[in-house]
Amino acid sequence: MAGDVFKDIRRQTEMSDVPAGTPGRFAGQGQVINALRATMAAGANPIGIAFGNEEDVKKVASYYKERPELQNQYDLNTNMMLRYISGTGAEGMKVSPEVGKQLYSDIQEQERLFQDPEYRSLQINSPNNPAYMRENILRGNTPVYYGGLSDSPAPHRAQLPTDKGERWQLSKSVGSFWAKPNRDDQGHTIDESYDFGYAPESKGGFKGGAQSRFFLPTSPANVGRRIAQQGYGAPFKYSMDVQPDGQVTVRPR
Repeated sequence: MAGDVFKDIRRQTEMSDVPAGTPGRFAGQGQVINALRATMAAGANPIGIAFGNEEDVKKVASYYKERPELQNQYDLNTNMMLRYISGTGAEGMKVSPEVGKQLYSDIQEQERLFQDPEYRSLQINSPNNPAYMRENILRGNTPVYYGGLSDSPAPHRAQLPTDKGERWQLSKSVGSFWAKPNRDDQGHTIDESYDFGYAPESKGGFKGGAQSRFFLPTSPANVGRRIAQQGYGAPFKYSMDVQPDGQVTVRPR
């Protein structure tokens, strides 16, 4: 049965008439299929990747280090994880227009929330919020959080439900962030890091994080955590310039 799945993925890849490397080319097929496709393209065993086999991880790292543009064709979660594994970081990273539009829309939605006088005052003056939050809001920056589902019985006002639009591509890649308005009032800038708290300290993880938990390979996210926990790959910093039309320019920083 697994063999049939792999054959289907290969056939779909070969039949695609969208140029290789096009941002988000395969995103619509979901993260699981994208992770399998990315692994198979590199000649690695998906089972080996799931359990952090060194030889398979090295195959993936080497393949995408030599072909960095191909990382962009997957969903944003897979794209950024491949960049972590291969060590290519944000260099040449591209975001599909669909994700860019979702990102800008989400920033606007949160901006409206934090511009509401009552809610804004509550967040600035709340003794439960850390000082950096108050300082950022007063500077005009907007916090964007992803979490929960739209049909949750008690949705958190500051969290954007992850089951809407392209947010599934954003919640575990860019994640929570501060959006800073650009000086020309056109768009916003996001300065972030892609890292794992469960990685070794030398790879940006917190003390003892690499030994603190065992991740079963039950999801692409857990596979990524496991790979990072074993010390493969490298964290990277990036800046995203998000424009109203959904265009996103990504730069290493």
